[in-house]
This record gives sequence, C-alpha cells and structure tokens, in this order.
Amino acid sequence: MRTLALDNKATAWIEALPERRALVMGMARSGIAAAGALARLGAKVVATDLEEVPGLGERLPPGVVLELGGHREARFEECDLLVVSPGIPATNRYIALARASGAEVIGEVELACRLCSAPIAAVTGTNGKTTVTTMLGRILEESGFRAPVGGNIGRALVEVVEAEGDEADFIVGEVSSFQLEWAPTIKPKAGVMTNVTPDHLDRHPDIDEYADIKARLFANQGEGDAKILNADDPLTARYMTPGPQSVLAFSRKGRVRRGAYLESGDVFLAEEAGSARVCSADELLIPGLHNLENFLAACAAAHFLGAGAAAMARVARSFEGLPHRMEVVGERGGVRWVNDSKGTNVGATAMSLESVAGDVLLIAGGVDKGSDLAPLRAWVEKKVRRMILIGEAAERFGRFFDGCAPIVYANTLDEAVRIAHEEAREGDTVLLSPACSSFDQFRDYAHRGDEFREMAQGLTGREET
Repeated sequence: MRTLALDNKATAWIEALPERRALVMGMARSGIAAAGALARLGAKVVATDLEEVPGLGERLPPGVVLELGGHREARFEECDLLVVSPGIPATNRYIALARASGAEVIGEVELACRLCSAPIAAVTGTNGKTTVTTMLGRILEESGFRAPVGGNIGRALVEVVEAEGDEADFIVGEVSSFQLEWAPTIKPKAGVMTNVTPDHLDRHPDIDEYADIKARLFANQGEGDAKILNADDPLTARYMTPGPQSVLAFSRKGRVRRGAYLESGDVFLAEEAGSARVCSADELLIPGLHNLENFLAACAAAHFLGAGAAAMARVARSFEGLPHRMEVVGERGGVRWVNDSKGTNVGATAMSLESVAGDVLLIAGGVDKGSDLAPLRAWVEKKVRRMILIGEAAERFGRFFDGCAPIVYANTLDEAVRIAHEEAREGDTVLLSPACSSFDQFRDYAHRGDEFREMAQGLTGREET
C-alpha cells in the first residue's frame, strides 16, 4: 500500500469534516458517492433531490438525512458545505442561497481530489474524452501501473478514490465542463484537453467561456505536472502558453516538440532529445481519424507518466473501442451500419463523416442544441448521399442543408432505419451520428444507440456483426 500523500491543507479540511453540516444536492451517481464518502468521514450529511429516489436509503450509510421530492431553503441557508451535482447550473437559486450564507460550494470531482492521495490524470474536452480516458488507463495498466478509471465515465471519481486510491499509482478521471465549474483546487499530474467545439451553449454563454472552464484543469498545476493539448485544434492550442507545468501536444498533422504525433502513417513519441516510433496508424483496431487523435492524446499523457511505447502499441492493436462511438453494429450486402449515437454535437459528427470511406446515408437530428451547423456543411456535401432527419431539429437541419444532399424526413428512428435500409447500396455506410442530444425520443444517447444497434442487427443478422 502506498503511503498517503495528502497535502496539509487537504488533511486539515478532512479533519474538520465532523464539525461541518454538509448538504449534497442531486442524488444521481455522483451525489450518492459524495454523500456516502462525507458521512464515512464524519460529516453531518443531508441528501436532497427534487425527485423521489427509490431505495436511496439502502445505498447510503446510516445517519444520512434524506429530503426527497423537493428542496428546503432552510437547509441551504444553514449548511457549511454544499456539494452540487454536475447537472445543476451555477445560476440555480438554491446554490445562491448557500453561497449568500457563507457555505463552501464544491462538486463531487473536487471532493475526490481533496480525498485522493494518488496522482490524478484528468481528461476533458468536447469530444473523445471517454475514449482517451479509457485508452490512457489501459496503457498505464499495460505498463505495469495500477490506474483505475472513473469520473464522468463509469464509477464516480469519489467512489474510485475511496475504493482504490490508497493503492493506485494513478487515478485516471474523465471530467466535464460541468464538473470543472465546481472544482477550484483540482491539480492533475497530467491534464489532457482533447478539443473544444460548440456544445452545451445552453449552459455556457459562449464558446470562449466554455473553453476557459475546461482550461481550469490546468490552473493549479505546477512544476512536475503537465498539460497535454491538441495542437490541431485552435481553441485548445491557445492554452499552450508556457506556465509552471510542462506543455505537451499531440497532432496528426505535424511534428510536436514534446508529446505524440503522426508522420508518414506512423505514431511517434516526441521528446527534446528526439522521437521514438510507437506503431503504424494502420495497427489501430478502431477506425476513424478521431480515434487516431484519441490514441495520440493518450500516448502523450501516458508517456509523460512513465508508460512505454510497447504498451501503447499493444493497446492500439487490442482496444476495440466503446459503444456508441463509431461502433460497427452490422454489415451485409456491402453496406456497413455504424452507431455513433455519442456524436451529439456538430464537431463530433463532422469528424465522423471525415472518417468514413465511401458514400454515407446519414441519420441525424434530435433535440436541437442551436449550434452553428456551418462546420458540417462541407462534409455533408462531400460524403452524404442521403440525409435522413428525425426529431425536433429536423426542420432547421433541413433548411440549412437544403442543396447539400438529398433530404428525407422520418418521424422516428425506426422509420429512418427502414428508409436507410431501402436506399442503401453496396459500398455505402449507414451512419447514425445525430449532432443533437436524444431527449426528445430517448432517455439518453446510449438508449438511442442501443435501439439503433438492435434495429441494424435485425436487418443484417447478428452473426455478421
């Protein structure tokens, strides 16, 4: 077991918890983890949610007070510590009540960082962060490190820290802009920003603030830490300004001084003293230019943390990707069916279209985020043989892309799949990459992707997927 390495400030904060009244707002996965951890550390914990949460009492330690089906203003006015769910915007009036009363307001990721004695590798960005986080964890494990993964992916970060933090060499966490809003002291050993494209602009007033919130990942880093940035993305590259930490980059378009890059079809690691080959880009098991970028990001971060090139190459050849991210779910008659339901914004869908060979029947639409569609136009004109639009966004998408590709409207995803099946021909790819969220017809992007996979496999035969 590794010796605890919490700094004095974090230790003092933890030791004071038994004297504090902690209110945890929002009883989804992260809220449940935060409430449990605080209670085990001796805090007086109240857990509150606007909805009833069946069976919640069985998932929390004895002594946690539950207030479900609504919030009580008095609780926010009297608490010393408020832990906020990432789904709740900073403008929420209950948060304002707590702050006005002098409460400290943090998120579950911030709590995890204060409790964690292992170095943290944190990944943020608009697209690719789940894949980069997973790849990074795999590469570190392949190199002999113990590196459990959590955060915005899988287990809540607090849960990972409680269960494995004392014995881990690194904790690898995916963190969203929502989580970074309330993480004022996060200080990752390695912080990765994959890219920034317009997204969540219903929550953030503009893309510059959205990018700056993601860049909070680097604000507390010092000597011995590193920020790893996408040199090909103008919005991430602007954070490459020198600071106390090391600056690394990744690029599929040109060499970098430190980090990882693609040259002549090969992946290289770059250091001041020179470069070392990892593998050929063709060895990556998962397809797509965006996945090549994801691999470069993971390699750059893993290399900084001490992983070897051989481990990276093994992960390249064995990593099968994640569900709903350019997932091939069926193939028959020369037609490939690809589930990219996680493509919930314009940037993700544009990258997915860029990655597909041949003509595309694109199924897009859902809940319109109001994003600028212009970055998608050229790829629709170049790649899309038929655009099949669904959901609330269909009308605006149809007006914008009129003349770029033939457009068909469908009332449901099931109808869109049937249209694609009837019109697809050998060499085509049927691509579900909606550039929208899913909440008009589905619980979330995973539910949408699962339904698409089942439909596609029903048409193509499971044995051929």
